[in-house]
Amino acid sequence: MKLHRLLSALISSDNQAADDLLLEALGIGNEQEQAIALESLVRRQNPYGLLGVLTRYDTLPKSIQRMVVDRVKAFYHTLSEAGRSDIKSARLAAMQVIAQAHQGKLGYVLSENLRDADEELSAAACQALFELARWVNQESRLMHRIGRTNADLELTLIGTEGGTSALNDSTIMAAPTATADLKTAYDTVMQQRPEIESAIARALDWARSKHIPDLLRAALLLCDHPESRILGILKTARHGGQASMVRRLQQPPSADHAEAFLLGASHGHLRTNFAAAFAQIVDGRVLDALLRRSHWLADHQLKFCLATVHRGVWWDEQTLAQDLESREPRDAARVAGWICMSGLVDTIQDERLIQVARRAAPDPNARLRVLRIAAARPRQLSSAFFAHMLGDPDERLMRMAARELIRRRPPGYENLLLKCMTTAPETVRRVIARAIGQAGFEQYWNRFEQMDKGTRKSAGRAMLKLLADAPERLGRYLAGGTIDQRVRAMQIIQELELARRYHDALRKSCDHPHAKVRSKAVSLLVDVPEEATGDIIERVLADTDPRVRANAIEVLEAKRSIEYVPMLTERVRSKNNRERANAIKALHRMKIGVAGEQLHTMLRDPRADHRISALWTLRHIGLWDLLSEVGAIAQRDDNLRVRRYAVAILRSIMEQMKNNGELSPPQNKVA
Repeated sequence: MKLHRLLSALISSDNQAADDLLLEALGIGNEQEQAIALESLVRRQNPYGLLGVLTRYDTLPKSIQRMVVDRVKAFYHTLSEAGRSDIKSARLAAMQVIAQAHQGKLGYVLSENLRDADEELSAAACQALFELARWVNQESRLMHRIGRTNADLELTLIGTEGGTSALNDSTIMAAPTATADLKTAYDTVMQQRPEIESAIARALDWARSKHIPDLLRAALLLCDHPESRILGILKTARHGGQASMVRRLQQPPSADHAEAFLLGASHGHLRTNFAAAFAQIVDGRVLDALLRRSHWLADHQLKFCLATVHRGVWWDEQTLAQDLESREPRDAARVAGWICMSGLVDTIQDERLIQVARRAAPDPNARLRVLRIAAARPRQLSSAFFAHMLGDPDERLMRMAARELIRRRPPGYENLLLKCMTTAPETVRRVIARAIGQAGFEQYWNRFEQMDKGTRKSAGRAMLKLLADAPERLGRYLAGGTIDQRVRAMQIIQELELARRYHDALRKSCDHPHAKVRSKAVSLLVDVPEEATGDIIERVLADTDPRVRANAIEVLEAKRSIEYVPMLTERVRSKNNRERANAIKALHRMKIGVAGEQLHTMLRDPRADHRISALWTLRHIGLWDLLSEVGAIAQRDDNLRVRRYAVAILRSIMEQMKNNGELSPPQNKVA
């Protein structure tokens, strides 16, 4: 209680002795007593006492120094006076507090001390200016990161329809607070920055001392925006610091000066030296800081800057190879961002990107970075790089390259992806099949009838191998297509020997209302005779269409069962020539003796179409004992078509004899 009354008396006193007493307590007391003494001096607001605090500043504990910085508003006018004081310790302390409390409006104090002949005072002033510049630079970067985070948070909140299940309550409540804090910090920096920039610009204009390098470091920290006052020095010919800044910007930057290096290239006529300086950067931190800002190429005038380097070719092939060789694969991948923004022709960009990807071969993450950078380019540009990445050893990158080609759809991309499928992993084949399966299948479907038998068979097998869903597409045509589509589907099934896979659909097609579909379906049962049950055979043998019945007889031939001989014997006397010919052929294959006799009878049938079918059967089963009958038909038959068909059979026999070196046709006795 007595201490409180004593402090109140000292604070309210107009006597300078009260300040001396409190300053003495500040110098010899413990930390708690020093805090009380400092608080009392601040409340007194006597310039003499506050100047005494600054005079003893270096001897105070860190916590008490922090209290001085936190109460800088109370010391504002005292700092200005202390900067001009004859007491050296007060001047040094004033500059230190100005830097630590971020008082840019007192920058003129630092400028005045920078001109002092005392090296210690000028060095302290230069260091204080640098600290202020670094504070502005760091705060600007921090606000940029926080601003992006808040923007993402707001988008998430807007996009969360009907609730906020994706975010917790604390995150949502923190968003307005973070935005308010960001605005406060922004206002603080913007209030102090103009004075800081002006102080550094003035110092650069007249300074000719050894502090120039430190002043340049501070100046370049503030060249982080196109509207920076210090950046404008590069366009001010009469400014004393222009030459120093130009020389510094022609050299490789540090990690903190990446913005100045980029903006200086577009604002300071440094294009001739830009590429040379960039190629000398080997520090990974500097390269990362620089390349992470490659988007500035589009926002500012650096794109033109790079386009004028090396006569429009940013990093020719040989120079780029040498540059990549000097970098780690991780660093080499970052170069891809610059290549894509350099304004080169897209085909040359792809060539350079392939170079970068090859250098990044040991690092999958580096190749992934190059791929993502290339994928961010406009869709209409060259896709040669993605074609190169289809051969990447990493399965994930192959899939991404395939998807990008599918998204861009360059000319001939289907053939490119089809070639890749022969050696690609299963997951890549699935991606390609889903995308171009329809196009590949439709191409084969539409050209099926235009190809010769050998070509369409080999092409069909390749299609089945490459397109995983081709059988399903074919099955849909077979089950639900038009009449012509169903028939063509069955032709493809027969050509590619897939009848067993579609046996259920084929059995159903045997009952189709259209005779053309029924006929083709029955003919395919020859390839799966076990599916042709007794009820199916009886049903199709009683069909109203003769083609269906004729094809059913071929099914009986394939089954080779003795129980069907009575049916075949009955069909030998059919009125339809195809049924009759197929029945004779089936009996001959089953080695039933009546086949030769029935064929001989059919050759003498008065109906021309029966005689032609008999000649067809003779050619297929090879009963050459009846060759004399064929010769007689070729000479004396009344029908021209029959005679020509007989002559064609004789000619084919003679060619076969000539090729085999035989003097007589092979003997095939009638069973």
